[in-house]
Amino acid sequence: MKKEYKVLICILALIFSIGATCIGFGLIGSSSMKFGMKYVCDFVFLMQTIATCWVVIELLKK
Repeated sequence: MKKEYKVLICILALIFSIGATCIGFGLIGSSSMKFGMKYVCDFVFLMQTIATCWVVIELLKK
């Protein structure tokens, strides 16, 4: 795969990942769950974005 396509796919993956995290934070913030459960759900959404960043960094290293 050409380098340009890898960069484009990585940028799109990061944009969608950050967008999904923002939507998740908004949904969790407006829910009636207890504070501890909100914290756990927010952590899961945030880790998804961090994992995407790790994969993108590893793909672009090569």
